[in-house]
Amino acid sequence: MNNLLVIDNATGEGRIMALAEAAALTHIEAEDIERSIAQLRVCQSIDFVILDTEAADDILAS
Repeated sequence: MNNLLVIDNATGEGRIMALAEAAALTHIEAEDIERSIAQLRVCQSIDFVILDTEAADDILAS
């Protein structure tokens, strides 16, 4: 979970960032982001959607 795609729901802008940066930007605890992505493959709030990009890397490597 090194690179996360963080999408701003208001603007649709997406940025790739580390977990600590995503937590600071979204005001969601890093542990909550990790847990949500592990269980649901996504972390959603009213303002942001956070996705792990490692799954895409696995597909591209195939």
